[in-house]
Parts: sequence; structure tokens; C-alpha cells
Amino acid sequence: MKLLAIALFALISFQLNAQFYYNDIISNNLSNKQYNLLKQNKIKKVTVTSTNADGTASEGFQLQQEFDMFWRKLTITSSLITGNSSVQTITYENNKVKRTEEINKGVEQKTEYNYDEAGKLMSVSSSFKDTALKYQSTELHVWKYNSNNQPEQMLKIKNSKDTTVIQLMYDDKGNVAEERWSNKGLLLEIYYYYYNDKKQLTDIVRFNQKVKKMLPDFLFDYDDKGILTEYIQIPTGANNYNTWKYTYNAQGLKQEEVCYNKQKEIVGRISYKYE
Repeated sequence: MKLLAIALFALISFQLNAQFYYNDIISNNLSNKQYNLLKQNKIKKVTVTSTNADGTASEGFQLQQEFDMFWRKLTITSSLITGNSSVQTITYENNKVKRTEEINKGVEQKTEYNYDEAGKLMSVSSSFKDTALKYQSTELHVWKYNSNNQPEQMLKIKNSKDTTVIQLMYDDKGNVAEERWSNKGLLLEIYYYYYNDKKQLTDIVRFNQKVKKMLPDFLFDYDDKGILTEYIQIPTGANNYNTWKYTYNAQGLKQEEVCYNKQKEIVGRISYKYE
């Protein structure tokens, strides 16, 4: 199960659990960049293989993504030894992700992305429906931009009635420095973004109430060409964490990723084959 999460994480790009600026803006840009790289290299099919820490193949693990003839739709299929399987489709328009949809055993998840004429992300609309539990929910993200065309504010509207305001604050170098959440005038959370000298995001940090100090949730590292080579996620309240290290082929496509635990032991390895 861990390796499947790793592979899906890598294929679809980063989706962090909370930070809306990263999830909606940065991750969306990374996902679109990855799509265009695959299209430019005329890649129609990606097959993912997984190996355990001892080098043996992960039994029952299958993960594949395949484009249609004109790279307008991507189908991602995955399965585990437990018998669990899923199919996700991603639709593209104007070289950007437009829609994602996944239906699995009565659970339906859909997300739609809308852009302006300049290509800026204006809204993200998602829905979740579980027919077995007779439960459904919706969430709408409406983005607003400042005079410099930088994202400035987002309204997160849950089930058409509960609105949380996400405000972005910039540093003197033009980087997003803070992401502030508030609901009905009450400040809920602040995330802090840190960068290296090349303006690449290196840390996402927030105040940990348990230990009463600032701690990172996510760490990123890059090579001399600015390509992401390492990612660390530190779960809130957990003593352990995982580190992902990446290598790429000559076309800039991910070739392999290796996951390590806190003790720097290999948890598993994911390899990619492009056709």
C-alpha cells in the first residue's frame, strides 16, 4: 500500500494535505509541466514497476497510465495484491488539466479546473459521492489575483455555505511567504513558505502546538539544474517520516524514485518505463 501511494504521488504530482497555494497553484503548474513534457516526447504509455526493500518485486502491484491518440485524455489504472483496484481519468484542454474523475466501488470523485484567457487558474471545483453511505460533498476554490497577476486570495466554499478565506502574503522578493486561513474573522492557521537563493521552494512550515515551536511539514531539495531531487514529508505528531529521492532520464522524465524511512533504510523503489 505504501508503494502504491508513492507511485501515485509521483505520477500525478504533489498533492499535500493542507496547503492550498501548493495544491492548487504550484502543484497544478507542475502537473501541467509534466503533461507537456510527456506530450513533447510523444509518450503514450507509462508503466510503473515496484520493488521491495530487499529488491524483490511487489507482488500484485500494477500501475499504468496511458494517453489517447491526441493526448487529450489520460487513463491511470492501478491494482494491489489485496484485489483493490482503481481507474482515474484526466482530461486536458489547451495543454492544461481540465478535469479528473475516479469511480471505484460506488465512490465517485470529480475535480474540474477553470482558467482565464491568460492561463491563470481561476477556480477548482471538486465533488465526492459515496452511494453506499448516501453521502456527498462539494468544495469550490475561487482564486483572486493582485495587480501583478499573482494569486492573492482564495475562497474555499464547502457545500455551498461554509466559506474559509485563504490570504497569501508576499516577501520583498515576490515569493509567497505566508498562507493565512480564517473563517468568520477567526484566524485558523498560518503556513510559512521558505525558498533558496534561486527562489525555489524548500520548506513549508507551521507552528506546532504540541511542542510550541515552528516545525516543517514538507522539505524540498533540487539539483544544479533546478530539478527536484528530494522530498520529505513529516506527518504532524509522528516520530517517523519518509524521504523520496528521484533520478531522471535524458528527456527530464522521472526514471526512478527510492523511498527511505527516518533511519535511512530503503522502504521501496519505483521505476518508470516510457513508450
